[in-house]
Amino acid sequence: MCSRDSCLDSSNNSSYEIVDAATQNVTVIITTTYAGQTNSSNEKSLKGDSAVGLIILYTITTVLSIVGNSFVILVFVRGRRSRTDLRPFLINLAISDLIMAIFCMPFSFIYAMLDDWIFSEVMCVIVLFVQILAVCGSVFTNMAIGIDRFMAVMFPLRSRLTKKRAKYVIMLIWFACMAVSSVQFKVAGTYDNSGRTGCGEIWSDEIQRKYYTVCVFVITYVVPLVILSITYTIVGILLWKRTTPGNRDHARDMQQLRSKRKVRRMLSYSTVL
Repeated sequence: MCSRDSCLDSSNNSSYEIVDAATQNVTVIITTTYAGQTNSSNEKSLKGDSAVGLIILYTITTVLSIVGNSFVILVFVRGRRSRTDLRPFLINLAISDLIMAIFCMPFSFIYAMLDDWIFSEVMCVIVLFVQILAVCGSVFTNMAIGIDRFMAVMFPLRSRLTKKRAKYVIMLIWFACMAVSSVQFKVAGTYDNSGRTGCGEIWSDEIQRKYYTVCVFVITYVVPLVILSITYTIVGILLWKRTTPGNRDHARDMQQLRSKRKVRRMLSYSTVL
């Protein structure tokens, strides 16, 4: 243990300790050294060098997401050949991704780059609300598509999903999304973060925060993953076992085998991604 004067003279040390004789508390004071200044300048330089690349990549991603999902919605709404049973769900999926691209990606990127929330507190609440809303909408729609495909393969002779039923399913999806994300209206807001403005969830009880985080994780990841894994696995097995009636034909059988392999890969990618 060094004295206060000797520690002040040692400018190469990264910190020194002051012992209060009355309370015997130890206070650690961090000093700024030449090495620390060098590391700080390197970090700032690295951040400046990578900022341009991140801005370009994020801008391209956002623009492509907006344009791509807008075209998807336009094609399925106006296109005559695209009127399939999955059309309402695919439109709903594109709407969810479009909401994320417009209301979340730009604001989140600016906040991450500046480390400071420069927008209003109302906008902070809206962004956090829409983030969970869009994620739930996308995940629940994918889950509905998986269940619909499972029902179509398992029970091909039953009545298919009509437009009226699809509307009810989509309404149920968005009702569930609103129920999960509406918590943000109570806990989301801005706060002081060492002289800067932060945007996030402000909980009075840490246990409630953990419960909500776990619930969102289970609802938006665990449950959909389990359901899609089960449904797509069963669909893949049934399609793989299915054979074309009639005599064997080598060319036809090879074409069917290639089609089965494509379907199997598609189901695997849909579940993993």
